[in-house]
Amino acid sequence: MTANEMILQRFGADEPILVEDIITMFPNRSRQWIDKALKTLVDGKMLKRYTTGIYYIPRKTMFGESLLDSNKIVVKKYIENNGNVYGYVSGTALLNSLGLTTQVPNIITIVTNNEKSRGRKVKIGNQEIYLIKSPTEITTDNCAILKLLEAVKLIDLNDLDETELNNLKKYVQDNKITLDDISKYCVFFPDSVSKKILGGKLIGILTQ
Repeated sequence: MTANEMILQRFGADEPILVEDIITMFPNRSRQWIDKALKTLVDGKMLKRYTTGIYYIPRKTMFGESLLDSNKIVVKKYIENNGNVYGYVSGTALLNSLGLTTQVPNIITIVTNNEKSRGRKVKIGNQEIYLIKSPTEITTDNCAILKLLEAVKLIDLNDLDETELNNLKKYVQDNKITLDDISKYCVFFPDSVSKKILGGKLIGILTQ
């Protein structure tokens, strides 16, 4: 099987293919060789270049070639790939996902290992993303804990109504988050976060 065939077999249609994915597939090959292989696939119309460093295998449809969903790129580039978690959505979108607000954000904020700045805007497709460097390494094991602490940073726990408090309680229980977990990662967040927990309604949930 040729390298080109391996690439086409490895990735399904309409899935973002990052250059980093190809480098991982062929660790003993040079970047020049990888770029040439990708160019061959693009020239042969087997692969489509979405933007710098991002490709995909298009499907043939009655309206022409399929387009790549920018949300898939955002997830793979900054949040998760093959069960490996390295980021999470923050801001209003996080609070909405936890049932702590009904507001819908205009711009998605993502805390990720794959960002070196303290905050910057990027645009992927028509979606504006605000990227923030994670205060500590995000992993599959600690992501739920960090999301909880991030949410606490953004809200006043004492302002939560009964439904919102129950939603928060369910999240803590579903993810088996303990006070020890909170204590371990609180150091990476502002002091106000630990003060909110100790003096707010969440401490009762964590100590049940």
